[in-house]
Amino acid sequence: MERKLVIRCILGSVGAVILLGMMCSFQVRQNENVVLTRFGRPTRVLEEPGLYARWPWPVEQVTRFDARIDFFEARLAEALTQDKRNVIVPVFVAWQISDPLTFLESLGSAENARAKLDSLVTSAKNTALGTYDYHQLVSTEREEVKLDEIEQNILSMVQDQAEKSFGVAVRQVGIKRLALPEANTAFVLERMRAERQQFAAKFRADGRKEADEIRAETDAERTVLLAEARKFVEETRGNAEAEAARIYAEAHAEDPDLYRFLREQETLRQVVDEKTTLILDGSKAPFKQLWTEKEVLDAN
Repeated sequence: MERKLVIRCILGSVGAVILLGMMCSFQVRQNENVVLTRFGRPTRVLEEPGLYARWPWPVEQVTRFDARIDFFEARLAEALTQDKRNVIVPVFVAWQISDPLTFLESLGSAENARAKLDSLVTSAKNTALGTYDYHQLVSTEREEVKLDEIEQNILSMVQDQAEKSFGVAVRQVGIKRLALPEANTAFVLERMRAERQQFAAKFRADGRKEADEIRAETDAERTVLLAEARKFVEETRGNAEAEAARIYAEAHAEDPDLYRFLREQETLRQVVDEKTTLILDGSKAPFKQLWTEKEVLDAN
């Protein structure tokens, strides 16, 4: 019995030591920040992971905050552009606790932080959109769209205030999409249709201009080619006729009678056919070729 009592005392002492150690120590994880308060007043801010000592509750209390980047979407609300157009621009916000002590004193929880940042970002978004025209949000010309610039302007307007007032670092503000109130949809569609028609007319005019230029160049090249072809034809014909005249001259010089005979035959072939009726002196050239040599002699 005495041994069992000793063992129970030892186990009780060990349990008490363990319980006391748990009550007088705590762990800071890698993804969190801790603010240690004593009777409600902050005493230490711990950002490095590890095991730390503390006075047991209720003397000291551990308040933990997530140190990772958090995201939320700002509430939907209409905004007015510089040219008085109503738009709905949903945005998302990436934020992170940068000063745990300021965050605890000003906000206390992530839910309160989202609500405060939502108001801050919405106000900054309305201010930024009021300095841009509608076509700088939606345009077929990429260089006219200023969404990246608007995001940066919103971010710059909220960063300093969030850091100083809430201990929050706003890492990014991004525009998710662009929506329009229902009343503006028909007007926007009509404007887009008119813009498309202007682009179509411009493209058609450019196409007609380019076609006319190509047609003019083609006609000029055609005229040059035809002139060169005619020149080549005339030169070839002239050379051929000169060559033919030279051959005729050589043939005439070699046999004048044969040449005369052939020319008379050619003349008859051109002026006389099977339906031709002529009353001429048959003894004269070229019709004497129709007579035999004996008939010519008798006629003479």
